[in-house]
Amino acid sequence: MNITKPEMKMPELLVFVRSFVVGFVGSEVCRTTFYLSIGFAQELYALSPWVNAAVILAGLALSLTYAVKRGASAATARMGRSFRLDLLMAIGLGVWSNTLALPWLTKFHAALETADPHWAPVVLLLLCVVLLSPMFQLYLQRPKKAPSQLYFISDEEIRNEEDDLLATKGQAKSFAETVLASGAHSGLVFGVDGPWGVGKTSFINLAERYWDAAADQVIVCRFEPLRYASEPDLADRLIRDLTAAIQSKVFAPEFRPAASRYSRLIKGKADVSFLGFKLSLEPSQETVDELLDDIDEVLRRIGRRVIIVIDDLDRLDAKTTNNVLFATRRTFKLSQATYVLCYDTEVLADSKDEGSRAREFLEKFVTVKLSLFVDSTSIRDFLRRDWERVESQLGSVPSDTMVKLGAVVSELSDILEGELAAKYLPLVGDMRKVKRFVNAMLLMQIEKTNLGRTDFNKRDLINLMLLHLNYPGLFRRIYAEETEGRSGSFSVQREFGKSEFKNSEALAQVVEEWQGAAGFLLKQLFEVETLKLRVTHVEEAVLRSRACFNFKELRNLESYLKLIVRFATPEPQQTFVLYQEAAERVRKGTPIASVLTSPEFNLEQGEHPHDQFWRVLVNQSHDFSSILANQAIETLIEYLPRYSAFENDDRGLRQRSIYSLLRLLDRAGWGRTAGRRLPNSSENVLEIARRIFGEGPYREKGLLEQLAPPERGTLGWNDLMLFRLQCSADRQGQMYNLHTALIFDQDKTAETTGLVSKLALLGMRKLSQEVFALFKRAYIDPQRNFHAEANQVPVGEFLGVAFEKLGQQASLDPQSEHDDVSIARRIASARSVLKSFVIYQLSNSLPPNGSGVGCGHYDEEGTEDSGGIAKLMNHYVFGTCFNPDFDENNVLLFLDHCLSHLSSSFFSDRDDQGYIAIKAEIPGGLDPKEMGRYWRKHRNQILGLKLHANNRCVFTPNYIATYRDDLDGVFAVLDELANEVHTDLVAPDELQSTPV
Repeated sequence: MNITKPEMKMPELLVFVRSFVVGFVGSEVCRTTFYLSIGFAQELYALSPWVNAAVILAGLALSLTYAVKRGASAATARMGRSFRLDLLMAIGLGVWSNTLALPWLTKFHAALETADPHWAPVVLLLLCVVLLSPMFQLYLQRPKKAPSQLYFISDEEIRNEEDDLLATKGQAKSFAETVLASGAHSGLVFGVDGPWGVGKTSFINLAERYWDAAADQVIVCRFEPLRYASEPDLADRLIRDLTAAIQSKVFAPEFRPAASRYSRLIKGKADVSFLGFKLSLEPSQETVDELLDDIDEVLRRIGRRVIIVIDDLDRLDAKTTNNVLFATRRTFKLSQATYVLCYDTEVLADSKDEGSRAREFLEKFVTVKLSLFVDSTSIRDFLRRDWERVESQLGSVPSDTMVKLGAVVSELSDILEGELAAKYLPLVGDMRKVKRFVNAMLLMQIEKTNLGRTDFNKRDLINLMLLHLNYPGLFRRIYAEETEGRSGSFSVQREFGKSEFKNSEALAQVVEEWQGAAGFLLKQLFEVETLKLRVTHVEEAVLRSRACFNFKELRNLESYLKLIVRFATPEPQQTFVLYQEAAERVRKGTPIASVLTSPEFNLEQGEHPHDQFWRVLVNQSHDFSSILANQAIETLIEYLPRYSAFENDDRGLRQRSIYSLLRLLDRAGWGRTAGRRLPNSSENVLEIARRIFGEGPYREKGLLEQLAPPERGTLGWNDLMLFRLQCSADRQGQMYNLHTALIFDQDKTAETTGLVSKLALLGMRKLSQEVFALFKRAYIDPQRNFHAEANQVPVGEFLGVAFEKLGQQASLDPQSEHDDVSIARRIASARSVLKSFVIYQLSNSLPPNGSGVGCGHYDEEGTEDSGGIAKLMNHYVFGTCFNPDFDENNVLLFLDHCLSHLSSSFFSDRDDQGYIAIKAEIPGGLDPKEMGRYWRKHRNQILGLKLHANNRCVFTPNYIATYRDDLDGVFAVLDELANEVHTDLVAPDELQSTPV
């Protein structure tokens, strides 16, 4: 290696002149201060020596304090470490020269000595004001920072090893040591290559800590070209930053003139106009190399190397990047400088115009390249546990907030540990992306939502949030198509009448359009094949949680989108998980009544929680113990009167609970022991029949008596008749165990499989006879009027607990002119249905035809099935309920019955509009002949009541009938029925035997 002998440089005269002037002026300031203050000091001394000393000490203390705050101590230390005795001698010469110049300044000094001594306090106070002003501003006027109500993670680089979350400090130390050990080589450039967000700046910060430990060897200059991208001359800015960095560490006064000359040389000539004349000023004839030699000589003399770090190179446009590289190239003459460039090669080479040139520049400039990578395991470990460390808190986000985000954060860590981690790395593969993701969760205020108490699938939520953060246009399309009740191209579809799910053809086109990570997220969210939904049965937990479902009744995707966009979380009562957890608590021993009385299930707030709880509990009742099965059945029967019995967008919860009771019996009402469940057999399922009829261990606890006790009145009979009807096998209720028990209870040799109508006929016989026996004892024998009692049922019993307040606020008269009469009319309609349904079920004699066996099909006893119950019921209804001899108002009950069984004119050949009376429907399950006889007997009496003037109305779920408008049609049909009865009385015997 050739070692050139350094040439002696001309001294920087300006530096020595400046030191000389400092000594001269400083000495003169001290002399002037003495002359000006001597008079005032004598006055203070005469007053008190202590006052004089205090004023002097106070002035010195204030001056020293100000000097320390302005960094005078650090500057003095730098000057002392420089050992510039030559400059100190220049200052001393300046002091000596001031002494020599005293004769020239005699008049000035004499004027100061003879001046009024009170000029001294004026100058002193002015000095105090000048020095105290910035100090007061620093300490007293600091605004108090208001505590933040929301916490977000700032995207700041780390500066300490304690903040190193990705374990890069070891690599940073090795790199720093390599740079230090490399020595000074002209044009030595280290490249730190890595994608955005990988932590290049943080890596350099950690390396700089090791360089700072060797401050006696190197000075680090951080040049950020992104801050000066708009400036025309980046080389000049580089020199300025280099000057500032060196002067902040060492005392080198001659460095600034050399750097300034280099800056002027880079800028070239300047044009100046004066009085119309244009002058061109050009720098001296020094070359760039000569000026760089001057700067390099300064660096060698102070014994320091300079590490110039150029960061964020990849954030500049291609042209500016090339300018920065060119400016750096111009400074390669500095043998004491080592360069570190931070960039992403792929970003720099992405430009079509300048990209290849930038890559070539990098290949030419960079001597040693280090590539940074972030392992998914590092991010996974951070998400899983490292953020809990006190020293690694994420910015200003408190620990308890991060704990509340733990469900989503933990799921994200599982993703980065799984087989699909590589697919997710472009989206959450560095700390910057992870911070953006966490900030998005904080903005959504997910920490205020217990995701464990919602139906959101955490992975689907993560995928949608990543779409929202990285592909806002695609996310907006999903939002537009899948909200406001719409189901668009993304959510899965199910063809009418089929159970399998499928994707729309539009989804495949969108996936094709959005390749890469966006297409991957779409598949993970919505593709049937990826989600493995091509099965006939999907668990309810999946149906209620996955984002791909967006049906009319399951608006899962819309809930996800509203959470992300509008921060709207569903109420706990609208989530499946609430009822799943409640069912789990019941299975673990919590009493059902305790669950139903908890705040989440408060009936006064609505029936939906109870409805969903029973549905979930019954669906999971196949493995109940005997104790839990008994508790569920007894609690459900106990709660029936508390539920609504009128239609409110659907059948009342009281009616729906009857279906839940039947399913409980079929699934859990038999074969229960303290240990394992007994096998499915006719003998074991017989327990269901014993529960129903109150036999064996269930004596005096039969379900029939529990459903219709006297205190529940006619509504209890509605429950019982609905229970009986749903037990009929021909209604396709899929309750095989219950049907088998009813058959086996009557005939242990009977077949329990075969023709459904035959099974229904046999299975319903005993049940129908027992039910009729109860009704006979309660109403027929004591001649109680069921219709009249149904009209007297209090409104509150129809409303239940949930709608009780609603009934108090609304009008309870269905014929009122009040605006809010909907509740009253629905209750009036429920009364009509109650009377019609109970009487119809007891009196109709239809065989099993798919709608259930009529109770009237059977005899009161025996197996003849000749319709004996129907005859008794007709005799009771016409002889007691409608008989005007008992009560004249019974006529109104009869006419209400007729008007509640009108038929739509759409199904008749008549030209009438609306609902009309026809012979086939108006009996409503009663015997048409008995109705004809009743009309023949009481016709004149009824017509004499002039009921057309009555404003009475009959409300049904489908129509409202009035006495004024609809009685004429009813009377006409009744006349036809009466005439047919009269014809039968005079007809031959063969005509009389023809069934009607």
